[in-house]
Amino acid sequence: MVKNLSLTHFVKDEQGQDIVEYSLLLVLIGAAAVFVLTAMGASISEIFSKINVRLTSANSAIS
Repeated sequence: MVKNLSLTHFVKDEQGQDIVEYSLLLVLIGAAAVFVLTAMGASISEIFSKINVRLTSANSAIS
C-alpha cells in the first residue's frame, strides 16, 4: 500500500516540469541558431572573399 501511495505522489508531482520545459526551449533556440548561421555561412563567406579581393588589389596599387 505504501508503494502505491509513493507512485501516485510521483505521478502527480510537477516540481521538475519547469526545468524540462526550459531545457527543451533552449535546445530549440540553439538548433534554430545553428540552422540560421549555417544558412548564412555561404553569403558571409562570399562577403569576406570580396573584401579580400579588394584589399589585395588596393595593396597591389600601393606597392
